[in-house]
Formats: sequence, structure tokens, C-alpha cells
Amino acid sequence: MHWLSAFRGGWGQVVARRISAALGAIGLALGLTLVLGGIGAGTAAAEPPTRLPTYVVDSAEAITPAQRAQLEEAVDKLYNEHDIQMWIVYVRSFDGLTSENWADQTAVASELGDHDALLAVATEDRAYRLFAPDSIGGLDQSTLEDVANDYVVPQLRDGKWAEAGLGAINGLSNALDPSYTGVITAGVVGGAVVVGGGGAYLYSRRRKQRRIDGSLETLREQELTVDQLTEQPLDVLDPWSREVLTDLDNAIRTSEEELRLAVGEFGDAETAPFTKALERAKRDLAQSFTLRQRLDDDIPETDDERRSILVQIITTCTDADTALDDHVEAFDAMRNLLINADARFDSITQQLIGLRARLEPATQQLSALTDKHGEQTLASILSNVELARQQIDFAEATADQGRAASAAPVGQQGPAVAAIRSAEGSIEQATVLLDAIDHADANISAAYSRMPALIDEVEAELAEAASLIADGGPALAAASTAARTALDAARAGFDAEPLGTFTALVDADADLDDALDAARDSAAERTRRAQVLTAALESATAKVTAASDFIGTRRGAVQSTARTRLAEAQRLLQAAQNVAATDPVAATSSARQAGALADQALMAAQGDVVRWQQSQQPRSSGSSTAGAVLGGILVDSFLRGTVSGGRGGHRGGGYPGGFGGGFSSGGRSPGSFGGSGSSGRIGTGGRF
Repeated sequence: MHWLSAFRGGWGQVVARRISAALGAIGLALGLTLVLGGIGAGTAAAEPPTRLPTYVVDSAEAITPAQRAQLEEAVDKLYNEHDIQMWIVYVRSFDGLTSENWADQTAVASELGDHDALLAVATEDRAYRLFAPDSIGGLDQSTLEDVANDYVVPQLRDGKWAEAGLGAINGLSNALDPSYTGVITAGVVGGAVVVGGGGAYLYSRRRKQRRIDGSLETLREQELTVDQLTEQPLDVLDPWSREVLTDLDNAIRTSEEELRLAVGEFGDAETAPFTKALERAKRDLAQSFTLRQRLDDDIPETDDERRSILVQIITTCTDADTALDDHVEAFDAMRNLLINADARFDSITQQLIGLRARLEPATQQLSALTDKHGEQTLASILSNVELARQQIDFAEATADQGRAASAAPVGQQGPAVAAIRSAEGSIEQATVLLDAIDHADANISAAYSRMPALIDEVEAELAEAASLIADGGPALAAASTAARTALDAARAGFDAEPLGTFTALVDADADLDDALDAARDSAAERTRRAQVLTAALESATAKVTAASDFIGTRRGAVQSTARTRLAEAQRLLQAAQNVAATDPVAATSSARQAGALADQALMAAQGDVVRWQQSQQPRSSGSSTAGAVLGGILVDSFLRGTVSGGRGGHRGGGYPGGFGGGFSSGGRSPGSFGGSGSSGRIGTGGRF
């Protein structure tokens, strides 16, 4: 016995613990009914709905033992790959019931749940019923109709009963498998017949792949927000996640090779920023591979879980790839320093000659300024000439060492880069020191005239900073502290050292301005996010309310797809409201998803009502009960898969319509407290 068959031996005990009417309460029985011909000559044996004892039932003796084994193997494979249980039953007649009603009552009797699909075939009635709950990822009404039309109906028309069962399994496997792996095919015993509809399947798969490829190409050219990314279909997100994983892995491998050479050339200190960036990218890649493995293992995720993981992989890999790109310019500049080392050292030499020539004039100028303003006023620049001389001496020595390093063999020239950067840094410092002497006289005059206005300006900025500290973060806090210190020094020591306190306050003011600009941008973004969130919540609330009102007042006709979408929309809206104050980005995303689902719920409900109204056309337009049925006060037998007074009407027994009891004489019974078994089964289909 196959291990799965042995495991399933006790499945009846498991499903017995499920909600007995799970198909009605959890998943919509998506159905498609086709009458393939008239009633066959002679009277078919009545075969009422019954509990299915095995996954393949053949009371019509339509298939051979070998074909039964073949079907059972395919059923096992479908379960192994998708966790979906397929039930196939061949009978001669549906006992005078519609195929939909016969299949629904069989599902209830067999306690089929939200991972069960059913193909029921009446060989002499020449009718069939295929359903599966829409809680199965990848299935919807249109997809199930395609499965039936492409894989099942052609085989049934030719009386190929086993091939029809295999076709249903193949079609479901294809619809449920985004990676297009492991389609189940099998030749019928007695001939090499491949499951029908294969050409249509291949065409459909190619068409789908072209659509996905086109979507990816379009998305590559756009910059999407996380919200926009979340809205993409799963069959686009999945290959996209694989693509960014591969791209990041390749980028890291290439970067690692180049960095290894750079470390040998320039040393650990010079290459530390690039090493840090690469290590972070590797951690992000490892995390993304772990998430991808989670998707690829044998434990299934819900569509929402799968979408969240795929979005996380895409955003993590994209951010890591962007972070590596951000270091390319600096990495290239480091290498270019070595390539252009001789020219850079020549420039350093020329700058040092010019700076050394400024030392003597600066000494004379400082002496004149001291005579004019006094040493106390010039205290902040009195040592500038000596400090500049020290920086020039250091730069000259460093440049000499760098020239020697650049003449070393390849692979040993790295120190030249550090020498260039050190020398150029010292030149910049020496220039600032000497420029301060040149500008001292003008700065002293400006200090006396501008200090009061500067103090007022910094005080106002500090007051604004206090209101933006949450948006400015540590950078604004540090700039505020430095500005406060400089402001206090200016007030207390300006008369004693006007130049030094003024210069320090000017520098602190500049830093505070930069921090405030960033904080203002952050505050504006926070306000914008709050406005977007408010709009998203208001829109979602309106949509959810509209869908809820429509479904509530027409619940007698509305089926489970609309109800499921509405329930999820309500859950997401509540989740958005719960985190609105702490995580506006997540709240906005949830609210937008809630609004989209509410739209889907309303559209599905409107379609259900239209179909219900069409089903009422043969009846009297003045029926006093029509409004009560539509409003859910009375549950119409149409919604239970029967047609009042017609061939598909209830035949004795007790198919519960309320809390206990059976149908009333009119084929209706009042809705009551209880589960789906008491309030009526909802489905689609009919004879045509």
C-alpha cells in the first residue's frame, strides 16, 4: 500500500473534526455544470448522494482496475505536491437531482473540507460536476472553468472517463503550480493516450509566461513603493524574487573578488568601508535565501504569507544591491588615486610650495592685527601660523613616503593612497588656518555688527529644534547641544574674545541649519504620511461599509467569495486602525489592501445578485417571498442547489435548512441560528 494511502486511512476521523459544512463556510464551491446530451435510452439506476468511501469511486463500472490504480496514483501525487485531496466518483445517474445538488450533498455526506476537490460524473445522465473551494491558492471561477473546458469536457464527450479524471487532476496541478513543475501525465492502459487538452495547456502556459515576462520587464523600468510592490500578483512577485536573488548573489561574488585584490593593495584600513558594506550585503543575501527556502519547502504558506515573504526578499535584495552601488564611486576613486598617483603628488608639491610661501606674510599680518586689536581679541588665531607650519611639514613628509610607495612593485603600492589622502587633508587644514588670519580684520568688524542678530537667529532655531527633535533624531539633538554651548559662550565671553566666540557661533549655526533642514523634511514627510493614511482609512472604511451593507441586505443571494473578501477586508481595516498611531506605513498598506478587497467583495456580490435575479425569471414576478429570499429572511432552494417544484427538487429525507428539520413543502425554510448546514449551502451552476 502506498504510504499516503495508509496515512489517509484515518483521514475520515480527521475531517470529522472539521466543520462539517466547511465547503459552505470556508471555501466557495466553485462549480461548472454541463449536460452533455439528453437522457440516455432506458432508465438509469438511481444513485442518491452518498458518503465517498475512497478517493476513486466507480459504481458505474466506467473504468478498469488498471485505470483506477492510475487515477489513485495521480491523486496521491496531487496531494504530495499541493496538499489538495481529489475525489473522483463515477455513477450512472444523479438520481434526478441537478449535478450541482448531487455533488453538494455528496460533499456534505463525505465531510469534504477546504482542501478537497470533487469530480462527479453521471455516465448515463451525461452530466458532471467539478468543484473546489476558492480557499485553495491560485483557483478562481475563471480558472476552474478553463480546467473543465480544456481538460475534462473533451474527454467526457468521447466517453473517456478515466482520462477526464486525469484531466481534472492535471488542470488543477497546473493552476496551483506557479513554477510549472511536475505536471501529472499518464497514458491510459491499453494505449499511449496522453491526457486530453495538452495543446491547450501548453499554449496557456506559454501565454501566462509571456504575460509574466512582460510584467517583469515593465516593472524593471519603474521605481515602486512597497505598497505598489505588494499589489503585484504572486506570479510576478515569485520570478522577480528569484531574479533579484540571483543578481545580488552575482554582485556579491564579483565585489568580493575585487575587494580581495583591493585589500591586498591598499590594506585593511583603506578598504574598511567597502568590507563593511559587503558583509552587510552578504547577511542580507543569507536572510533572503532563508526566506526563499521557506517558500520552497513542503510546508505551505497562505497567499498573504507568501506575498509578504516575496516582497521582503525583493526589497531586502534591492536595498543591499543599492548599498553596494553607493560605494562604487568611492571604490573607483580609491583605485584611481593609485593610477593617478604621480600627478596627485605633483599637485601636492605645488600646493605645499604656495602654502610655505604664505607663512612669513601671515606672521607679519598677525603681528599688525595684534597691535590693532590686542592679543585678547585675537586669541583664537594667535597660534595659526605655527599650526599651519606643522601641517605643511607633515604633508611634505607624507608625500615623500607616498612617492616611495607608488614606485614599489605592483601589489605593494597601497600606502600611496593613504599618503595622498593624508597630505591633501593637511593642506586643507593649513589653508583654513592661514585664511583665518587673512579674514580676521573683516571678521572682527562683522562680529561686532552681526553678533546680536546671530544670537537671535540661533535662539529661534533652537526653539524650532525643540519642536522637531522627534523628527530630527540624534543629529538634531547633537547640533542643538553644540549650538546651545556656542550661544552661551557668545553671551558670556564676546567682549573678551569677539572673534573666537563669533566664529564658533557661526559654525554652530551652520550645523544647526543643516540638521533643521533634515528635520523639516522628516516632519513634512510625516505629515504627508499622516494625510495619506487618513485618506486610505477613510476610503477603506467607506468601501468596506458599502460592501457590508450591500451583502447584508442581499445575503440570500450572495455567495461565499464575496463574503470571504469582505471578511478579509474588515480584518485588514481593523489591523490598519490598530497600528495607525505607531506604524503609519504599515497601516496605509493594510488600509489600501482592505479597500481593494472590499471592491472585489462588492463586485462579486453584485454578480451573485444578478445571477440570482436571472434564476427567478421563470417564477412569478409578483412573488411575495422574493424580497424575503433576497434579503436572507427566507433561504431559497435555488441557493441550496435545488429548483423548487422541478426535477431537481428535494426528494424526501432531511437536508437541513434551519436549526434542525428539513425543507418545507415549498422548497424553502427560514434561516436560523447555526452553521452553514442550518442556514443553507451556497453554490453556482445549473442545467443548460
